[in-house]
Amino acid sequence: MFLNETAIFNLLAMNCLAINKIQSLGFGIFLFLMLGCRSKSPEPPASTGLFLQLGHVYEMGPPPGAAVPLVLNQSWLPTTLNQIEINHCQYYLTGFALQRSDSSWLEFPDAVAYADLERQLQYSWKISDTAPSGTFIAFRLAVGIDSLRNHSDPALWPVSNPLSLLNSAHMHWNWNTGYIFFKLEGQYQRTDPPLNGGFSYHLGGDTYYRPMTLRFPPTTLNKVLETMKVELRMRQFFDGGHTHWITDSSSFSHASLGDRVAEKLASNLSGAFAWKGMLSTNP
Repeated sequence: MFLNETAIFNLLAMNCLAINKIQSLGFGIFLFLMLGCRSKSPEPPASTGLFLQLGHVYEMGPPPGAAVPLVLNQSWLPTTLNQIEINHCQYYLTGFALQRSDSSWLEFPDAVAYADLERQLQYSWKISDTAPSGTFIAFRLAVGIDSLRNHSDPALWPVSNPLSLLNSAHMHWNWNTGYIFFKLEGQYQRTDPPLNGGFSYHLGGDTYYRPMTLRFPPTTLNKVLETMKVELRMRQFFDGGHTHWITDSSSFSHASLGDRVAEKLASNLSGAFAWKGMLSTNP
């Protein structure tokens, strides 16, 4: 069967029209997919909330003096009566609150910060999902866990909570009810008389839960993301209000009843945290 020229022309025209329709349909599908992907992938929202960032420093001269970042396993760091090397440091912070300019307190009772300098898990913690607004003049916090949570069953906390046994890295006593609030371990030496040894200080128990208030000039918070910076000046633990001399008889404390070493160190620790302001990089 043979086609005349008119039939061939009509057939070619129909093929061209079909190809154009297919191309248009393909472009339409491509455009739909592109627009659909854009509509389903919005820009991620900016972080919001109130955060606490912790820094750790050591004063190389008598406090208060010039401080350098604290480095674990560094020999030797000076104290008034010894030289030390810090190998382990872990602690809990709770009891967070901001004091308003009218002297009332905005409390964050559920927040917990757990610092582990050896594992370096984190140095910033969310205190609240929403950042507060207003003018504030002080920040309150405490080393340790409040009595209610301190005597709760640690197995009940979810893995995501810092109080979970899976997260706390041996920060819960098996011989005593409650958490270890602050743990510091390392080496020490002295020259007169010559002596080298290790120290181990584990502070805990309701007696050593001591809130501290860090005051600062009136500061207005009005952003969706606010970050407070607090610094632990580790030398204050040894040379704060009470100078601590590490000897054979004072190199160990697990905060037992009537422990004079624990009492002295807990008092020093309550003055070792310093307010360093609000981070200026917040949006």
